[in-house]
Amino acid sequence: MDLDRTLARRFFRKESDEWSGDDAGSDMTASTGVGAINPRALVCSFAFHPCGYSMNSLDRDRYSTIHVTPEDGHSYASFECVGRSDETIKWLRRAVDVFRPGAVSVSLCMAGGGDDCQAWSAVADVLQLLGFVCRSKAAEEFPGTGTVTYQTFVARGK
Repeated sequence: MDLDRTLARRFFRKESDEWSGDDAGSDMTASTGVGAINPRALVCSFAFHPCGYSMNSLDRDRYSTIHVTPEDGHSYASFECVGRSDETIKWLRRAVDVFRPGAVSVSLCMAGGGDDCQAWSAVADVLQLLGFVCRSKAAEEFPGTGTVTYQTFVARGK
C-alpha cells in the first residue's frame, strides 16, 4: 500500500520520545486506528526509531500482522490476516480506512472447494466502495492445496 502522507506521519516517533519501542507501539496502535481493525484481538506492537511500526495480533484462532514503512517516496504498509472470509473482508476494509493508500494488492489463499470467483468479487466490491479500481487479477491453482488469487487496485484518479 502506498500510504496517505498525512497518516504515514503518525508512524514517526518524536525526537523527544523516550518511550520504549513497546510503549510507543501501543500508543501508535491506539492513535492511528490500527487497534480498531479487529478490536477483540490481543495486540503486541513495536514502534521503531525514528520511524516504522510492526504489530501482531491474536483473536482466538485468528491472527493478523501489520508492518509499516512510512517514509515519503516509498511508504508501505502490509496487512496479513487469517480468519473467516466475512471477517477478513471486514478487516481489509478497516485496514484500507486506516492507511488510505494509493494502491492496494490483495492475495487470497483458498483451500480446495471454495468459490474463488465469490472471493474475488467480495474483495473487489469492498474496495470499489472505498474508491478503488481493479487493475489486474490472476489465480493459480496448486494441486492438493487450493488456489491463490491476486488482485491489484488503485485509487480512482491516480
